[in-house]
Amino acid sequence: PPPPLTFPDLLSHIWPMCVRAGQESPALSELSRTQLPIKHNQVLLHPAPPLLGAPIPAEYSKQPGYLSRRPLAVSGLGLLFVGELINKAAMCFCFSGLTDEKVKAYLSLHPQMLDDFVLESVSAETLDRWLKKKTNDTSAKEVTRYQDTNVQGVVYELNSYMEQRLDTGGDNKLLLYELCSIIKTATKADGFALYFLGECNNSLCLFNPTGAKDGPPSLIPSGPIAFGTTVAAHVAKTHKTLLVEDIMGDERFPDGTGQDSGIHVHSVLCLPIITAIGDLIAILELHRQWGKEPFNLSHQEVATANLAWASVAIHQVQVCRGLAKQTELNDFLLDVSKTYFDNIVAIDSLLEHIMIYAKNLVNADRCALFQVDHNNKELYSDLFDIGEEKEGKPVFRKTKEIRFSIEKGIAGQVAQTGEVLNIPDAYADPRFNREVDLKTGYTTRNILCMPIVSRGTVIGVVQMVNKLSGSAFTKTDENNFKMFAVFCALALHCANMYHRIRHSECIYRVTMEKLSYHSILPFHEIWPAVFIYMVHNSCGKTSFELEKLCRFTMSVRKNYRRVPYHNWKHAVTVAHCMFAILQKTSGMFTELEKKGLLIACLCHDLDHRGYSNSYLQKFDHPLAALYSSSTMEQHHFSQTVSILQLEGHNIFSNLNSSEYEQVLEIIRKAIIATDLALYFNNHQQLSELVTASALDLSNHSHRDRVIGLLMTACDLCSVTKQWQITRLTANDIYAEFWAEVGFYNAVAVPCYTTLAKLFPPSSPLLNACK
Repeated sequence: PPPPLTFPDLLSHIWPMCVRAGQESPALSELSRTQLPIKHNQVLLHPAPPLLGAPIPAEYSKQPGYLSRRPLAVSGLGLLFVGELINKAAMCFCFSGLTDEKVKAYLSLHPQMLDDFVLESVSAETLDRWLKKKTNDTSAKEVTRYQDTNVQGVVYELNSYMEQRLDTGGDNKLLLYELCSIIKTATKADGFALYFLGECNNSLCLFNPTGAKDGPPSLIPSGPIAFGTTVAAHVAKTHKTLLVEDIMGDERFPDGTGQDSGIHVHSVLCLPIITAIGDLIAILELHRQWGKEPFNLSHQEVATANLAWASVAIHQVQVCRGLAKQTELNDFLLDVSKTYFDNIVAIDSLLEHIMIYAKNLVNADRCALFQVDHNNKELYSDLFDIGEEKEGKPVFRKTKEIRFSIEKGIAGQVAQTGEVLNIPDAYADPRFNREVDLKTGYTTRNILCMPIVSRGTVIGVVQMVNKLSGSAFTKTDENNFKMFAVFCALALHCANMYHRIRHSECIYRVTMEKLSYHSILPFHEIWPAVFIYMVHNSCGKTSFELEKLCRFTMSVRKNYRRVPYHNWKHAVTVAHCMFAILQKTSGMFTELEKKGLLIACLCHDLDHRGYSNSYLQKFDHPLAALYSSSTMEQHHFSQTVSILQLEGHNIFSNLNSSEYEQVLEIIRKAIIATDLALYFNNHQQLSELVTASALDLSNHSHRDRVIGLLMTACDLCSVTKQWQITRLTANDIYAEFWAEVGFYNAVAVPCYTTLAKLFPPSSPLLNACK
């Protein structure tokens, strides 16, 4: 292959073609004779070209920068040079003799040259942009189809193309730019500019599809929307299409197109891009150079038809997208509501859910939620986003509550004013406190702060920090967050109401408990009446004077101490067991024995201290000194006699002296028999008598042993009751001293076995014990 061409060699080869093109084209000849001021990036044409192979004229070689750059690339229109004096359009015109086939043939013969140039001079970003354009921009491959004079066909194909691209999503700005490029070709324009509305819709921004250094698309501020400036600003103000045949002669536009592109604009066709509902989206400005015919109505018709149908397509797809997003948002809010009202118990859990959903909604990096204390004019929080995740969910840490004045910071201002604050640059805002970032090392870029309002009052503030997908929080984020804040307010209001109701319910229950305690008679208060009923049922209503019996019973209750087991409840339980046995053994005991046994059962643990006899003896208690054996049992009998001797308490006053002594002896023997130390010998003797069938109840000794066993059985009757009662009784016994291993097998079971043999009707006690 031949070596690469140098600039002088290449110029000597193509100059004759330029000469022929100038002779055949009057426009070029006229342009070469026109005296144009030499400016940056403008063209200087010489009417007398050098001969083939002759040296470059001195007036060309002396121009600054003329030969300072090598050829950069080859395209279908000619060679593109980077130089300060060679203009793109002029070079394309001059080198129009080159064809695509010749350039492709040259590159096919010199592929390494193109590879070397791309590797050395083209950035990775540019290559990526080329790849995207090759895969996505199908319009660039077949742009010639839009040069058809059939307007209806062009419009139909453009509309189909727009709908297909819009359905795939992406940036509408870049898509509009591609559409404008197609319209430029269809109207045979030399160039175009696409403007979008700036902030507050009062200015225009020029769309740059490649951005700075082949970066992403960008918007360059162009100027305000006003009359007497540029064509685009005029159209943006009127929302009407404008065709200007001679821009230089139109005094309405002193600034022309507002661009210094090096191209001398002659005619301008400027069109507003308006949606079906009348919203201005952008401004398309088409222009032609000097030497070209100006735009006419046919060109305006083509451009207007294309933009009109494209606007409708954009509007329809935007509506569909809006409905889809609204449906997505509705589903999101329904999910939020379900979560809130299904888990409304814990306020901390509710706040955590609010923060998680808020972060996901606007795609924020951090989130903070402050509640408002209007009484103290403070904001407070104890739940913080630590920037970590667990199982795909943000982690919030509950720490010591922090409070700060409602007059400080961005959150404080939102709490006071109730207005949304969207701050794209936190460090440029004087209200932002940088000390937090300095302490934590976290960099805050942008903030979206939203009030949570309930019944016209700000009850909380949600603060989103650092948008993850984008440079700042958008207006869409604000609108979505406002709707979300309504649900937050409803959830917080319901949670607070729920907790107030729970608090009121607790107060109500405490109040009702106090009322029931003081207004309803406790069950244990009726036990004295139960005992009197048992006495009357067993011995007859005339057996005792009712007043004395009542006074005696109440005094006995008074003399029982508050110990876990040997208390008033135990006394009534033992008396009830004796009552049940007496009912089943009718005729076996005399009237005096019945009276004595019932009174003995009620008084058998009077003034019990909760200590066993052995304990009192080991620690030399004064009671042990008074009674050498059966210490506590003798003390119980002594207390019984003391109560009987009180005025108005002698329930046996209707008995003669002999009967009185007999009933006291019955009571004494019965109470002494409850000493378990005496039980084992008594049980052995009775067992032998029963085994030998020698038991004789008419024998006073045998009768005393039977009464003793009967008292022990009644004293242990708690083990024969249902498990719920037995368990409570066992706990009471253990709380005192009766937690002896094998008590049931060693004491209770043998006792009830012998009792069942003596009195078969008492066998249910044995079965229940087992």
